[in-house]
Amino acid sequence: MIKSKNSRHENLIIVLPLLFLIIVPIANSLITYTSTVVMTPQYIITISDPDSARILREITAESNADSSAAVSEDILNLLIDDNLTSGEEIIYNHLGNNKDYAHWYRIDSESSDYFKVEIRVYFSTLEVTPYEWRVFVYQADANNINTGSYVDGSSSVTGWTTIDVTSIIHQLDGQGFMKVCLISRVAQANKGKIIVVSEMEWQLTA
Repeated sequence: MIKSKNSRHENLIIVLPLLFLIIVPIANSLITYTSTVVMTPQYIITISDPDSARILREITAESNADSSAAVSEDILNLLIDDNLTSGEEIIYNHLGNNKDYAHWYRIDSESSDYFKVEIRVYFSTLEVTPYEWRVFVYQADANNINTGSYVDGSSSVTGWTTIDVTSIIHQLDGQGFMKVCLISRVAQANKGKIIVVSEMEWQLTA
């Protein structure tokens, strides 16, 4: 079952049961058959906008707290406006000063309610390919990332990228929110190069 939590997605419900046929022969000369239908659980996938999102400018993204950023700017409306051409950049080593631009995304939902959590981002610009990125989960204070808990990946084409953060997000179980930080990985090929995120959404499976 798939449903949307917000107005910019159509409400769509899909039920996809699997049917297994069990054939049981009955003894004697007359053979008859009985069948048992087994339905798989109906998973509910909710696609939701973030409740908040910000760009952090001039920050050492792999270690600094959000509060240490020179500039923290609200980018929520930009990421949910369905405009795939405008967005905000992420940069490693901006202007050669060892400071970065990073994004954080938050949704006010309880992580323990979901057995799979993904974020989907639309990359409208990749100045180098493949572009290597990293996603950190936050600590319970919502200000500091957990520097030892992250998901790495790369993108070679513009468009939607789905990132599975299930393996790290349950560190926030019981906190009533989920928050991740998307950064450019510290890699020579990424140095000074930009990726632009134009849209972002959470995909939650219960």
